[in-house]
Amino acid sequence: MSAARCVLRFRSAGNVGLAVSGGRTLVDLYINDAPTPAGHIRWLEPVPGTPGRWAYVLADGRATGLQSVLCRQDIEGMVAEYYFGAMTADRQRSA
Repeated sequence: MSAARCVLRFRSAGNVGLAVSGGRTLVDLYINDAPTPAGHIRWLEPVPGTPGRWAYVLADGRATGLQSVLCRQDIEGMVAEYYFGAMTADRQRSA
């Protein structure tokens, strides 16, 4: 029996982005055919002396701890691992 299929869709941010000072929502993440995003990739403006960074937050604003100073594609890869790792964790432990 195969595992249920999960599709992650990264889309340009719509009107449902969170209003947070010092940053802006760039990308909304949808899982499967959900009508509302599961989370958002945000660009956080740099504080003097530090680099700017991308961060992934859940739709309700909770932080996931996923951040990157490299590039947006790097944070998108982290987000994919975050979701697909949770799906395969049980199989990895029982192997």
